[in-house]
Parts: sequence; structure tokens; C-alpha cells
Amino acid sequence: MTISETEVTPISPSKTTSSRERARRRWVTVEPVVSLAVVGYITIGLLRPFYLKSRLGESMFNITEQDEIAKCQANKTDGGVMEDEIQSQASLWLLYLSAATNIPVVVSSIVLGTLSDRLGRKLSLVMAIIGYICQEIVYILTVYYKLPLPVLLVGDFLQGVGGGFMTLFAGCISYISDITLEKQRTIRIAVVEMMMFFMGGVVQVGAGYLLSAFGPIPPLAVALGLNILCLMYVAIPGILFETVDRKSIPEHRKGLKEAGRSVVKLLKFNENGRRWQMLLLDFFIFFVMLNVNGVMTIFILYGTAEPFCWSAVTAGLAGAFGFITGSIGMVAGTKLFSFCLGEYWIMQISCLSLLAFNVVMSVSNTTLLVFIANAVGALRGMGVPIARSVLSTIVDPSEIGAAFSIVACIDNLSSFTSSLMIPSIYATTVSFMPQVIFYVLSGLSIIPSGIILILQIHWPRRKDYKALEDSGIYEDGPREEDLKEKATTYMSIPKTVQIKESTDF
Repeated sequence: MTISETEVTPISPSKTTSSRERARRRWVTVEPVVSLAVVGYITIGLLRPFYLKSRLGESMFNITEQDEIAKCQANKTDGGVMEDEIQSQASLWLLYLSAATNIPVVVSSIVLGTLSDRLGRKLSLVMAIIGYICQEIVYILTVYYKLPLPVLLVGDFLQGVGGGFMTLFAGCISYISDITLEKQRTIRIAVVEMMMFFMGGVVQVGAGYLLSAFGPIPPLAVALGLNILCLMYVAIPGILFETVDRKSIPEHRKGLKEAGRSVVKLLKFNENGRRWQMLLLDFFIFFVMLNVNGVMTIFILYGTAEPFCWSAVTAGLAGAFGFITGSIGMVAGTKLFSFCLGEYWIMQISCLSLLAFNVVMSVSNTTLLVFIANAVGALRGMGVPIARSVLSTIVDPSEIGAAFSIVACIDNLSSFTSSLMIPSIYATTVSFMPQVIFYVLSGLSIIPSGIILILQIHWPRRKDYKALEDSGIYEDGPREEDLKEKATTYMSIPKTVQIKESTDF
């Protein structure tokens, strides 16, 4: 007799269970959440450097209109000195704003993601959306009333407290993991990531046009309106069904202390070497996202210098082409290769595509070669959604939120690290060899391939998912209520799956 995942994991027969079943029958669940929320994420990232340069130019040099000087010609004119100083100060402000977001996000992403295992997946979604709404309101007020630039730090801090985009994305992936079987999960996660990249490309073009034609307030207003619509989609009952049965979880398991225990327990247990698998997958995601975020950090700046000398329109099109080819390659490549290759081999192909992108970028001297680099790197996005899918299968279903909260923290750390490291390397080498940055990124892209090789050797993928037994071990010892709860849960599982695997790595 074949036992399904829902039989292995006991689910209370409440109305939340029926909500999970209804959500499982839907083709569209959290995809609109990602599509709407990414508008604010990309819009803020695109608008912030332009607005900072405008305000700093006005305050430092009394420049009310930015001169139409191509950056590749700026150092040959007197205006180049001012441009360099403005860019230097703008880079510092970008660093301050990034710190204001990423420092609180390290804590909030883990707390919100772990609590979502007990209080529901909508918690992390709602908090992240509210954080973006607060940030956009602060930015609109700052632009409209010309408030001091430090006010922007308040908006970024509030966004960080809400968990940021990666916490929202981790909540969406946890939701997908709740409602899918293992064989469906990889492609569903890839579709969600595709929506993020595809919408990112569309927003880059649209927000860039609005910014150049009407100023910063219209794109911010559009982002605010879409995030409010996103909040309504999540919060209004009956539209997005909750997948976590909060009533079946005892009150003493819902607090912040228990959330911390869940993370410790997640890393403490090592059945079948799962701790090392989790850590290696997290490191894989870190280095891939470090590479991706690093390219996003300097891509436009690199293209506006010699020998490319991009205009704003060309820069927007080049960025959008990279997003869109990555989104198409992610879904099409994952689906195509899954017919003949295992998950780890698909991740290796993804690393090879990432390396090819960086190598071609390092030798590019025309805009055409930059577009070709994005084409050969179209498959570089396959690895991360597969890593998330594999991660969801090696943890207990009740630990998915905690596992993806760590992934969200890793995503934010990679973003913060790339914002510190990559521009510093580029600024140091731009005067004599600007392509050095892509040599560095090429070297970094080899690391995730080595990580997957370790996983392939020591933990080849299994076809069948086996539930892990929760030993109920805490730092202060098991509590009586936990033992009773575990005994009840264990007796509800069919005898054919009451198996403990104790192999350690």
C-alpha cells in the first residue's frame, strides 16, 4: 500500500485542513503576491541612486539639473570632478540605506519565517508587505516635501523590520511547499522565481520611463498602489487560503522562545547527515546569490562607462533583457533537463551557465556581446529554485518555515555582502582594468559547483521522501507536554512509517 505525504504528516481535520486542500487544487496561489511585491522592490532599487545623485548634486554643487554628460566622457571634462564626487557620496548613502535595511532583516527574517510554522504563512507575507508600504510612504513624503536625506533611513529600517522582500519570498516558497508533492515542487518553485525575474525586467523598463518622464513620485505611487493591492489579496479571507492549522498547535509552542528552539532543533538533528546537507545547500544559495546580486550592483555602472557609453534607455533594455532571459531559461531549462537529469546535475549546468556569463562579460567590448553574455547565462537561475526544493524535502514538513527563514537570512546577507564587496573591487580597479570584477565573479561561480559535487558524492538524491522523527530534544530537556504531544502524533501515524533512521554523517 502506498502512503502519501499527507498520510505521513498528520493534519488536523479542521477547516484549515480543508483550506490547504482547496489551495492544493489551485494553479494560482502566491504567484500574484510575488508579481505585485516585486514592483516595489525593483522600483526602490532603481529610483534610489538617481534620487540620491539629484539631491546631493543640488546640495553640494547647486546643480538643479543633471548635465547630459555620458559617464564615459565625464572624466575628460571639468564636470567629471563633480560627477565623481557626487557618485562617491551617493555610494556612501546607498551603503547607509542598505545597512538600515539589512541589519534588522537578519533578525526579523528568522523570527517571522519560524513563527509562520505556528501562526500561519500569511504572517510573513503581511509583515513584509506592510514594511514596503511604510518605506514607500516615507520615500514619497521625502521627495514631495524635500525632507532631509536621513529620513530615508527610517523607511528602510521599517522595511527591514518587516522582513524585506526575501522574507516575503521565503513565505511564498513555504506556502508552495505546503501544498505540493515533491515531484511537483521544483517546477512550481521555478515558476514563482520566474515571475520574480520576469516582472523585474518589466518594472525596470516601466519605472525607468516614468522616472525620466515624470520624476520619482509617479513610480513610487504605482508601487505603493500595487503593494496595497497585494496586501488586500493576502489579507482578505477566501482569496488566499491559509495552509497552517493554528488551532492544532498548543499555545506554549507559539511564542518567540519556541521559534528560537525550532531553529536550534533544525540545526541540531543530523539524521542521514541532513544538517550538513542543509548547510551546504545554504552555502550554495549564498554564493550564487552573491554572484547574481553583485552583477546587479555594478551592471548599469559598468555599461555607462567606456567602451559602452550606454544611455538610460539602453541601460534599461540591457537590464530587462537579462531579467527576462533568466526567467525564461529558469523554467524552460528546469522542465527540459528534468526529463533526463537529476536535480544536482541541473544545478551543475546552472553553475556552468553562470560561469559562462561572467567569462563573456569579462571580454565584452560591445553592447552586442553584453546581450550575448545574458543569452549564454540564461540557465544561471535554475540552481536556486532546485536548491530550495531539495531543502524542503530533507526537513520535516513542520520545519519548512524555519528552514526557509534561514534561507531568507542567507539571501539578505548575500545582498548586503555584495553591496559592500563588489563596488569596492570595481572602484579600485576601474581606472586600469574594469573587467577584473568579472574575473572575481567567475572565480566565485566555481565555489557553488564544488558544493554540489560534495552533495553528489556523499548524499545522492533519493526518490522517496522519508519523514524524520522529531526526538523532542531541547537544550533544557524534554517537557512533559512535548512528550505527550509526540506520543499522540506518533500513534496517529500508520505503523508502516513509524521508522527511525539514525545514521549520522
